[in-house]
Amino acid sequence: MDLQISSKGDEGSDFRHIPSLSADPAPKTLSSPTTTGPGFFHHGRWLSMASAGEEESNIILAIRFRRTAEKFRQWLWDRRDNIAAVVRSHLHLPKDDGNYFLEVIPTEYWRQGGFNMCVLVVAMVGGRATSRFVFRCPLPHKLAESQYPGTMDEKIRCEVASYVWIQEHCPDIRIPALYAFGFSDGTQFTHTSQAPFSLRVARRVRRWVHRILGRPLLSNYNRNTSAPAIGTPYVLLEFIGPEVGNMLSMTWEQHINDAERRARLYEGISRIMLSLTRLPQTRIGCYRFNPNDTTITLANRPLLSTTIIFENANTPRTIQPSETYHNTDSFLSDMLSFFDDQFLHDPHAVRSENDANILVDDDWNITCLIDLEWICALPIEMLEVPSWLTNRSPEQLTGEHLDLFDNERQVFLSAMDKELKNVQQEHDIQITSIMRDSWTSKRVWFWTCIQSVNLWLFLIEDHILPKFSYHDGIDDDLKRVSTVWREGVRQIVEAKQREETEYQKELQHLLKEEMAAK
Repeated sequence: MDLQISSKGDEGSDFRHIPSLSADPAPKTLSSPTTTGPGFFHHGRWLSMASAGEEESNIILAIRFRRTAEKFRQWLWDRRDNIAAVVRSHLHLPKDDGNYFLEVIPTEYWRQGGFNMCVLVVAMVGGRATSRFVFRCPLPHKLAESQYPGTMDEKIRCEVASYVWIQEHCPDIRIPALYAFGFSDGTQFTHTSQAPFSLRVARRVRRWVHRILGRPLLSNYNRNTSAPAIGTPYVLLEFIGPEVGNMLSMTWEQHINDAERRARLYEGISRIMLSLTRLPQTRIGCYRFNPNDTTITLANRPLLSTTIIFENANTPRTIQPSETYHNTDSFLSDMLSFFDDQFLHDPHAVRSENDANILVDDDWNITCLIDLEWICALPIEMLEVPSWLTNRSPEQLTGEHLDLFDNERQVFLSAMDKELKNVQQEHDIQITSIMRDSWTSKRVWFWTCIQSVNLWLFLIEDHILPKFSYHDGIDDDLKRVSTVWREGVRQIVEAKQREETEYQKELQHLLKEEMAAK
């Protein structure tokens, strides 16, 4: 098993597009000159009343989530003084006076990703912003917190552990500094760089003892009992400004055909992937931070974004937080059972990597990696070449687009082969050979489905079934085989059809409410 970034995180959470505080905030788009008729925006696309019902994703949940997110945004804004006080306590910043003050900027400048709300806190001196910090809170309604209390804390524990692990084992990977973090019970931790000299020395000695005795990795975070309670888990991160780099997505379209830039990008991504996989892992799962002794251990379930999305949509929890795996078969068996349960509990069931988390300079040298959520120790077979290298998502890789991606895949793996010569791996796993074999055998499509919410709808038909049969009647054959999936299949299908009818009725009702509110 090797450490991998399992899925995409939040886009734009480092506030790269935040203008000066005197500028007007970015407008919230409610309509578009290119749209006609009633509808709304969903994930950057305009959906009409009719097309919303044809979406594979659950639009009802999306509408409810947006409304809940607006309430959570206001809840945080009402506690802006507490947020400023927490930041001041963790970083030992001076109290506000006539010249210096700490400000939580207005909500118009906040950034909301898939699972987090990001608040920007600015230190002002003489009316000018001198320092900026990102105060990031998980969204309760996106993390199944009501169904499974403690999931937000689980996410924070795993994310913090990823920072600690990379700080310790991959110092060559530039990541934002994690200054501090807190949990829902009010316990808070601050990096030892903010502690007095004597405590920093003592911590260094303790960490050395842990290494010598083979104990779990002791983090560089101490408990902070002076910070005021905020009422929600959070992480306090370094603000990454344009002097470090810009999102790859900002210049992607402009330079996508520049061979030299792409070569540097491939080298950088390969270097990161090889650095993360340099050390073998003992099991499949996630590292997690242990508040009692501030160590990290590989003792949490593999926390994939897919898992959280399904659990948040009322799919019963299949893998418990403390469950890890020693082999691929048992992990895969539970994941397949999880997909079965998701189908049974999704009322709309009968119908990935991201270039925004990579910061680059003007020449596409990677300068920083942001958003470390969803980093897991996964089977090496799940390691794959990023599908977005040719500006296409996995379900779009067919025909000429597949051929184009295959060419870039080979170029990417050649770059990784070169980087391998400069990396001292502590295992004998032939990473690029496994990645090539996964492509040839088409296993890559299967593993992509396992990490995705609904890509199996497309990838099985386009890539997996043709490996076994090309005849036109294979769909009918599969329908017949599906009758032995489990007992009562016909009744299950009929029930799902009734649920779909109710889903469409409720969706139209919500859409009418949305239109009336505009």
